[in-house]
Amino acid sequence: MNPKAIFLSRSPLVLVALMLVAVLALAQTPPQICGTAPNDWCAAPPGDPCGHHRNVVACRADPACYGIPYRGESVLACRLDARGFALNCPTVGCTSIAPKAARQ
Repeated sequence: MNPKAIFLSRSPLVLVALMLVAVLALAQTPPQICGTAPNDWCAAPPGDPCGHHRNVVACRADPACYGIPYRGESVLACRLDARGFALNCPTVGCTSIAPKAARQ
């Protein structure tokens, strides 16, 4: 048998093996930290009264709540207001815990 025929006859097995390796590699990838993607909406800690807000508008409307800042990479540093809502980056969650800058 010529080498090309051997390769073509085993191609389905090679593809299955490569797909299995890829699936196993993805399964072992550590979980992503919430807030590193611009479209994340991170959950507040259990029992947090601001956790029921599901978007920035609702969170900002509640004076007892603070924004969870974006943790991903950005070309410019994110500028946050006193309640943790980003002026030039996405806000990725809502919590009753004040940001560090507001606590000082």
